[in-house]
Amino acid sequence: MNNKILNLEKSLFKLEYMNNKDYLDSIISDDYLEIGKSGKIINKEDVIKELLTLKEDRKIDIYNFTCTQEDNIFIVHYITLSNDNKIYRTSIWKKENNYKILFHQASIIKDEIELIKY
Repeated sequence: MNNKILNLEKSLFKLEYMNNKDYLDSIISDDYLEIGKSGKIINKEDVIKELLTLKEDRKIDIYNFTCTQEDNIFIVHYITLSNDNKIYRTSIWKKENNYKILFHQASIIKDEIELIKY
């Protein structure tokens, strides 16, 4: 497991980072694409705008975190809970001078899964 990537994912749930436009701009790729659990497609500008409106930490715990690395690309999978739904999340990060998130997708899962908190 890559703790750096886990901590970057967790930072996107903390107000001190979500309200820091310079921080968000530094870790979100200009080519960023997100497909939310609603099915909406979001780009870098939209996600930063949305995160900057938040007024408190997002109370999200990460379960079943895995990280696979190939050269300077990291693919992470984990589960979060939202309104009694299990949300399966996938992110792709790339390390150049620093780490940048390229892609994120969230999908509701219906299967029963044992949750292990990270």
